Amino acid sequence: MPPPSVHLPCVLLLVGLFCMDLAPARNIHQGPRSIDVEGRVPVSIIADRLVVSCDLSTPYRRIPANLLVEFEAPHGLVLHNRAAAPLRCENSDGTTIPIRIHLPDFDLEVERRELGNEEFMEEFTKYHSEELGENSLVGSIGYEVLREHRITFQLASRVLEFAPLGESPTEPVRTERQSDGSWVLPLNEHAGMLWMGVTLADGTPFAIAVGCSYYDTRVDQIICQQRSAPAGNLGPLHLGGIDLSKFVALRPEPLALVNPDTPIGVMGIGLLKHLTVTVDRRALTAQVRVSREPDFPLSDRAFFEARVTEEADELEGFLEAHETERLAHEAAELLLTWRFDEVAPAEQISSAIGWIANTMPEDLVTTRMLDLMVELSDEGRMDEVLTAGALAVKSGRKDRYPNAVHRVHGRMGRERLARFEGDEAWRHLLSASFGLPEDGPINLDLGRYYEGEGRLRRAFSRYLQAVLSPESGPDALEAMARVQPLLDTDEPFGVEVVERMIAGKVRNFGSATRFQSNDEKPVRRTVLVEFFTNSWLGDENRGAIGGAMAFEGLADHYLGGEAIFLSHHLPNPRVDPLCTSLAERRAGRARVPGPWVHVVDGVRMGPGAGKWRDAEAIYEKNRGIILERLSQATDWSLSVEAVLEEGTLSGMLECMGPSEYDRALVIVLAERGVLFPGKTGVIVHRHLARAELTPSGGLDWDPVDGFQEVPFQISLGDLKADQVAYLDDLAAAGVGATSRVSTGIDGNQVTIVAWAENVLTGEVLEATKFDLGLPNEESDQ
Repeated sequence: MPPPSVHLPCVLLLVGLFCMDLAPARNIHQGPRSIDVEGRVPVSIIADRLVVSCDLSTPYRRIPANLLVEFEAPHGLVLHNRAAAPLRCENSDGTTIPIRIHLPDFDLEVERRELGNEEFMEEFTKYHSEELGENSLVGSIGYEVLREHRITFQLASRVLEFAPLGESPTEPVRTERQSDGSWVLPLNEHAGMLWMGVTLADGTPFAIAVGCSYYDTRVDQIICQQRSAPAGNLGPLHLGGIDLSKFVALRPEPLALVNPDTPIGVMGIGLLKHLTVTVDRRALTAQVRVSREPDFPLSDRAFFEARVTEEADELEGFLEAHETERLAHEAAELLLTWRFDEVAPAEQISSAIGWIANTMPEDLVTTRMLDLMVELSDEGRMDEVLTAGALAVKSGRKDRYPNAVHRVHGRMGRERLARFEGDEAWRHLLSASFGLPEDGPINLDLGRYYEGEGRLRRAFSRYLQAVLSPESGPDALEAMARVQPLLDTDEPFGVEVVERMIAGKVRNFGSATRFQSNDEKPVRRTVLVEFFTNSWLGDENRGAIGGAMAFEGLADHYLGGEAIFLSHHLPNPRVDPLCTSLAERRAGRARVPGPWVHVVDGVRMGPGAGKWRDAEAIYEKNRGIILERLSQATDWSLSVEAVLEEGTLSGMLECMGPSEYDRALVIVLAERGVLFPGKTGVIVHRHLARAELTPSGGLDWDPVDGFQEVPFQISLGDLKADQVAYLDDLAAAGVGATSRVSTGIDGNQVTIVAWAENVLTGEVLEATKFDLGLPNEESDQ
């Protein structure tokens, strides 16, 4: 099976990010050079990986963490982005900030962090949270750090010893047996790995790399096949006088290794549990001795033999004989893949899924089955989704993640609903909603069930809950528009209905005062405020939410019309259906860096994103900019009127101004409120600019005696078609695809905004607006 797509659960305390005092280090390795650090580092073997617990710090923060130890991995320090962010590993100019690794006896300092497989780290933490303790797996220490020290692997005692590197040898190191029974062996460094010589029974020499990234000692699959040992049973493999084949079953794998002496494989944790191995890169010397007597893992060899047959029945036979052994779960996962490949009967597929459940720890069965349901659903294997779900439900009360069983019920209910098994679907969905009452997809599916049953008020209630979730919001919005007209009410579906119903469930920000002009705050023009944002920027706690709340507060403060407001959605970080070509043009005109700013009169820029708690500070900053512009006199006077009849909007802009060149008149259609539930927690988007009613960039100012009229006429249906075409173009260009919900224009929300601007500078010289919205106006929503 492909690796599961895992999302970090709430129980996961990713990194345990909290501030700590930075204690001075007693013994520090700094940068790429070797310093005389010496000490012991306790390690753990968790899920066949070597893990060290430590602290990480920069001058700004210190956090506890778990890191993998991967001696043969070609990196220094890999860190998950969510660990690197609070540490502040980079300056604003891109330069790196050194990171200190605090170990019990000494510290290591690394110049920069590297990126790694974050999905693997999150999955590892989820499935092994108890063994890891309070802190997550957030990265890995690799060869570029470890090579600067003499390292002794004492994994029988779960310890790594660090010491200074020795001196470079003056003559070649020879293989010699010491009086204590250990072996001194020559070591060479090649392609970012340390190698020792080994020989097979027939005397053929090979090189084996020192490693601890994996439990099994891996050998090259091609060499195994050439020697008629496809399962890895190569016979004696001598390291000095030590036969490694007595300690571990060698695991054949495709390996891409480079060494002048033919490379045969890489050591693993299982082998190092039986040996004490000291490696010194500079002295080119290794010392190896047996620290624990051989205890050959027969079940490992049995798995490798079953695997090489590529026969599912052989693999199932291994599971029947070795259900509790270390490699049983890997065998079960592989068995399901093979059963699918051979198009096995349903009962064999179900048996394979059962083996995956049976080889999981009891308190993780439901969690693994939930992930398996996601994988199977992505592959369109819906019968198997129900099989995995039934196993998950049985173990739900024992799982370490209490919400896992509720999510299983949600997926079971969705599939039963798709099969028109209403009663079964309802039972699962109701169970899911008891545990996850605010889950969007679960409420959406319950709404669909109730709608199908004709229980429209209950359906509408569930859809209302679902609209608050970014995963289900667009579908829920369409469902609400479909159901609400069927209810016993004369009120048409629209912004007012939803806004009233979600009051108190979403964040908002209202101004405590209304603007009042006086001698100190004169009004000498009408100011245009444009807010650039996106429905997927951040989440309900930080990102667009801070700017949106401030924008709402500003519009509330200048309710008297002293300032006119427009919002624009840009297709960054992700396309939403409210993005427009007009938004991109206006952003380019004002040189907007991204969807996180306010622009006042086309020339002054203020903040437009932040934490929701920052809304007031963002509001105050932009209010100050608006006040400055209000006090600047203008020679222009504009007025606009419009009517909406039978879906066609028509009107006239009248403008008086000085006879100047390089001026343009711009008319824009906007909506005072548009519904779209993105990720930011904003459901009602205010003053959304929809389309330009004048030519792109505006109509040239060409007055007669300082006066000019600009008539306009447009069909709301044509505007919707243009918007859908624009979104189609974005998808075709690879920018991104999105829902088409809310692409229509509600006639009850239409506002016409017009302004005069300086073509050369983009400065808005004066603005005006006209609000439509009689109760009988048509809607193309």
